[in-house]
Amino acid sequence: MGYTWGSSFRKTKHPIATYVIIAANAIIYLLSSYQNTFTQVTSDWVDTFSYVPVLMYNPLQWYRIITSMFIHGDIFHIFFNMMFLFWFGRELELMLGVKKYLILYFISGLSATIFHTAFAPITGSISLIVPALGASGAISGLLGAFLLTYPKRRLSLCLFYFFIPLCFTTTAALFLLFWFATQVIYGYLRFGGIAFFAHVGGFVAGLSMIYMLKRKRLYETPPWQLIIPAPFEWSKPTGLGTSTKLILSLLLIAVLGGAIYSILIATNASSIYIVNVKACSAELCDIDEGVYTPISDETITPSRNLSRIAFNRIVWSNVIKAPSSTYCNNDLIEISWRGIARMPNTNIKIPTTIQGIGKYDDRCILIEFSGSIDTYVVNIYNILGTSVAELGDRVKIDQIELKSHDAAGDAGRIIVRPMALISSALTLSSIFVVTFKDRDIVEEEFFYIPRYTPWI
Repeated sequence: MGYTWGSSFRKTKHPIATYVIIAANAIIYLLSSYQNTFTQVTSDWVDTFSYVPVLMYNPLQWYRIITSMFIHGDIFHIFFNMMFLFWFGRELELMLGVKKYLILYFISGLSATIFHTAFAPITGSISLIVPALGASGAISGLLGAFLLTYPKRRLSLCLFYFFIPLCFTTTAALFLLFWFATQVIYGYLRFGGIAFFAHVGGFVAGLSMIYMLKRKRLYETPPWQLIIPAPFEWSKPTGLGTSTKLILSLLLIAVLGGAIYSILIATNASSIYIVNVKACSAELCDIDEGVYTPISDETITPSRNLSRIAFNRIVWSNVIKAPSSTYCNNDLIEISWRGIARMPNTNIKIPTTIQGIGKYDDRCILIEFSGSIDTYVVNIYNILGTSVAELGDRVKIDQIELKSHDAAGDAGRIIVRPMALISSALTLSSIFVVTFKDRDIVEEEFFYIPRYTPWI
């Protein structure tokens, strides 16, 4: 490993920003999960603060880009994220300084949301309405930066196989390269439940940003060698190894190919409805937005109480879809429904009456409704990590104004394609850095190579 004059000087003595970020995530997790006995985040927090690509139409929803970085799904999600942040973030903060470190962290998180949106044509249009949350994208950026900065750092790891620890030591380059490869492969295989391309986006941003943020390096002869000549030569940084650079470049080219593909077919996204709901009971009114996709009946519910109740009853009663294709002509019709609305994934049956005037589009989805709902609330409790639902008090929503539109068609052109273009540019930038600038980034620790070995 090479000697770098000045590499031992740090911009700060303690990784304060890393500790503050960990503390902020921990506090927010406690606040967002205490109702579920700290085992998992509540749905209200997910609906209000997670990142949902299709909601980016509305500038008032842009706050989600930041808030989503501090929301975690369950206790394992936050534990492993904070563990990786602690392991890899401290060293980078000491090397970069607080300001540059925070720039790296938050731009990596932003890049994660960009890639998550840009690759929707590959992962499926449904990902445009699926909430994304967690610090994984931002932390992935730290991993990318760490790979280029400390590729030869020795890491000791333990993996558990049926509760049996399997421990080994490897280099940062090998471990992080393997990790990045799994994210790219799993993303293209469309494994569900994890936003793999968000991890890819953060990692790519880390590769690019570390070159721009890193201080200027000075490779010089140590001052003591000018006074007392020594039989040593001081090596220059070697950067990434040839094999590591080749494999990493191929993975980045694969990511670039996906981004270009998304640019070409972005407008194919369809059938994702943004639903605006105004609901009033007595003198209290709520106005909020939800999302509904008829392909899989998946929803993102409004966060405000009355709007959420109205939205859920219209969806759970299936009034959201026309009872017959004869109504799918954009004409106003009378809607009268009385029966049992069924809450998904539970045995709860909710007596509900819906009355009003509505309109269905040519896809047989409700796009306008004005009327009232007489129903019951559902109380949800968490007992020993298990959610329990029960029927609550009766509630009558006297006035409902609902309007919806298929946003996905425009989302491809307005949201997905621009973000795919940005993803392509970031990936090209990272390919350039990995190929030509890795030696300018690497922080290699002091060591020497003897010029001769007289004892042999």
